[in-house]
Amino acid sequence: VFTLIQTLEDLIFLNEELLKCPYVAVDTEFRRTTKDNMKLALMQVNDSSEIYLIDCLQIKEPRETCSFLSSPDPKKIFHSCREDIEAIYSWTNKGVLNIYDTQIANSLLGGTYSISYQALVKEKIGLKVSKDETRTNWLKRPLTEAQLNYAASDVYYLIDLYRQQIEEFSKTNKLEWLEEESNKGSALDSFIELPRDKLFSIQKKEEKEILNEFNNMVNKISRIERINPTLLFSKQNQRILVLNTLSFGLEIALQGITNWRSRLIKEHFSAIMKSFGVS
Repeated sequence: VFTLIQTLEDLIFLNEELLKCPYVAVDTEFRRTTKDNMKLALMQVNDSSEIYLIDCLQIKEPRETCSFLSSPDPKKIFHSCREDIEAIYSWTNKGVLNIYDTQIANSLLGGTYSISYQALVKEKIGLKVSKDETRTNWLKRPLTEAQLNYAASDVYYLIDLYRQQIEEFSKTNKLEWLEEESNKGSALDSFIELPRDKLFSIQKKEEKEILNEFNNMVNKISRIERINPTLLFSKQNQRILVLNTLSFGLEIALQGITNWRSRLIKEHFSAIMKSFGVS
C-alpha cells in the first residue's frame, strides 16, 4: 500500500509530517542521460507506517518542500546511497544530511561488500524482493501499477534492516564509524589526483613489498574488528594511500582518509612505511 504524491500542496503537507519522524527510509528512481547528468523521476519514502511515492516529474521545483532531506532530522535510511544523493541533488539542488546506509552498515558488521538490497533482504529477513522493473523507463508517464509496486518495495524493508543492524551495532563500537562513512563519503575522496613530484622515491620492487605488507595488515585488522576488508581498504585505495604518502608525506596522506580508518591503521601503516625509509 502506498500514497502517490503528485502536487506541491501534498508534498508540503508530507514534508511537515516527515520532519516529525525520528527516521525515514528513502530510495529513488532516476534516468542517467550522461555521466554527469541525471533526471530524478520518483522518490520513495517510508515513515514506518506508510509508503509515499513522490512523482518528481510532476513537481518540478520542490524548493523548501523537501526540507526533511536537508535537515539534521529525521535520519535518512538508504541502501547504497551515492547515486540516490546525486539524483536528489539534481532535483532539490541541496545535499542530504544525517544518512544511514544499510549497505555500508552490512560491511562494517562483517557482511558481504556491496551487497544488493534484494540480497540483503533475502539474507536477513528471508523474503524475496522482485527485480522485474529494474530496467524500466521511469521517465515515461503514466507509471504502471507494476512500476509503482516495485518502487514501493524498494523501501518496504529498509526500516526493518535498519532496526536489525542497530541492534547488532549496539554490541560494538562501530556506530560512529558508520555515521562518518555514510555522511562523509568513501576513503580517499580528497586525494585521488596525485602530483608527479614525490617527496620520497622508492623502487617498484619496494612499492610491491609495501603493498603486500599493507594488504596483510588490512586483512588482519578486518578479522580482528569483524568488518569487510574491501570496505576497510580496497587494494586500489591501498595503492592510492601509499602513493599519497610518497607524494605528500605520511601525516598529510592520512588526513585524506576517514577518521575511523586512520585510527585503525595509523600505527601499523606508519611502521610499514618507516621500515622502508618513508615518514
